[in-house]
Amino acid sequence: MESNGMVYGKIPVKNALEGRRKPIRLFLNRDHPDKEIQSLASRKGVSYKLVDEKELRRLSGEGNHQGAVLLLQGFEYASLDDLLEETKDKANATIVLLDGLEDPVNFGSIIRSSAAFAADGIVIRDKRQVQVTPTVCKVATGAEDTLPIARVSNLSQAIETFKKNGFWIVCSAGEGSDPYDEIDYSGKIVLVVGSEGFGASRIVENNADFLASIPLDGDIKALNAGVACAIFLAQISSFRRKKNQ
Repeated sequence: MESNGMVYGKIPVKNALEGRRKPIRLFLNRDHPDKEIQSLASRKGVSYKLVDEKELRRLSGEGNHQGAVLLLQGFEYASLDDLLEETKDKANATIVLLDGLEDPVNFGSIIRSSAAFAADGIVIRDKRQVQVTPTVCKVATGAEDTLPIARVSNLSQAIETFKKNGFWIVCSAGEGSDPYDEIDYSGKIVLVVGSEGFGASRIVENNADFLASIPLDGDIKALNAGVACAIFLAQISSFRRKKNQ
């Protein structure tokens, strides 16, 4: 079951009960119901039902439900205009733009890292790209409800729109000529992260202001998209924090 209106797992369910989306129904393991989730649901006025393990597996699509499944209002994507409005008065801003990411674990990890490092939003393609699914929400542990995620049909047009609104485009590229820790991250930045194994598309790379690489001294010469994104976000945060000291 990969619908937008369901999350599962103890931490994602707890965070969703505190999040922006409206909870509809909570299902808990009747043999070992989580007392903290029960209490939180009661405080929020959310009804819950105690069910058996088989029903929890069915509801979660055989996911690692940890005894808790929450049905809730479908995920609402933001628009590009929403992100521009959100960042128009900010001296520094960070938007993460994903080019063809297919792995829900990587996507969930990127959402969580983006929220942790106070990114202002995420942009994804509306096709040929993993969307916000229950698996993604499980990995993101509720972070998908803390920052706007926008869908667009054309990434190149989105990049041009960001440029017209004062953003610099930094594209993560394994063979990039700009070391990631030598870039000036002042101002408004769009960080582009490409798909697993292929990276960003050529047309997106051609529209970037920086093709940035992470030097790797070990025997492994590539990082997965989620890890690479977290390293970039940590560097952006560190650069701005040091500059403001």
